Amino acid sequence: MRRIALILTITALFISCSRNEKSDFEKHFYDKTLRINLIHTGDAGSETFMLDKLYDDGLWYGRTKNLVNPYRLGKYFFEVRDTETNELLYSDGMSTFFSEWRMTDEAQNTKKSFQESIRIPYPQEDAILTMYRIDSIDVTEPVWEYSIDRKTKAFMEPAKNHNNRIVRLLDSGNPKDKIDIVIIGEGYGLDEIKKFDADALFFYNIMMDTEPFKSRKTDFNVHAIQVKSSKKGINTMINRGVFGYENYALAFDEWTFRKYAVQSPYDYTVILLNDENNIGGSLYNLYTITAVRSQSEDFIIRHELGHQIVGTADKFYSNDAADDSKMYYYDDFTDLTNKILDLHTK
Repeated sequence: MRRIALILTITALFISCSRNEKSDFEKHFYDKTLRINLIHTGDAGSETFMLDKLYDDGLWYGRTKNLVNPYRLGKYFFEVRDTETNELLYSDGMSTFFSEWRMTDEAQNTKKSFQESIRIPYPQEDAILTMYRIDSIDVTEPVWEYSIDRKTKAFMEPAKNHNNRIVRLLDSGNPKDKIDIVIIGEGYGLDEIKKFDADALFFYNIMMDTEPFKSRKTDFNVHAIQVKSSKKGINTMINRGVFGYENYALAFDEWTFRKYAVQSPYDYTVILLNDENNIGGSLYNLYTITAVRSQSEDFIIRHELGHQIVGTADKFYSNDAADDSKMYYYDDFTDLTNKILDLHTK
């Protein structure tokens, strides 16, 4: 009898300890998002980063299980390490407007500055964030470091709530366990609510009718935000005709779309243009820009989302200096996308 009681006691203690054991995220991070706004300056052969402002973007809705991204996609890769132990706590990759611009002829003899952002979970202990540039043969070179300590919190500004209208297109559960997509309307006038709703729903429907999104529908939350615009068709955050391509659009200023996106949990951002033309652009792990009313389903899903989620290279990009070392064609899209999405859900 005593033996049974002892076994039951040990079992109860084991279950209690298992329940109380913290995850790696809970051990190392607060449930808070640190947004670091940077000014990235350089040309084809050099670059510098300067800190602008720090923001508290609210609760952290990004990855909490697979904190280290094993895929070195994009043109930059950053790591967060514990200052004292050098333990790798978090990592991710991205591409930026600058990373594309520096391959142009203009960048050979001109310096420019770009507004960029990094979002990470806020470390509990002192940490070092290191940014690496990834070259064409996958060699990384450190280009910037930033120390995150107890003083950092005092400089963080709360993100503003712009009270824009939010439409829930899909709500599958806790955003911490889902892949969260936010669709931001750009250039829709105050009297164009129905047009924005129709465009957002069109994008959502064709996305969810394409693999692997279709079979993983319950892994997603999708929200749409209509940014207030007093004039129809006025785009405040988008640059058109980028690098001389009439239908190519990117956001020169990342800070603007970030301040709107923060109103909803998001892992991926779609900037939806109020435009009848075939126009768009995307950057890995940053955003997709598209106007849906003149485009085919395949172009929207396979092309633009392929850039943002899995870092597909651009087939129509004709610059001889373009980096094709990470060219992922459409046959690889579903498999690689599933691997990336699994980082958020498995």
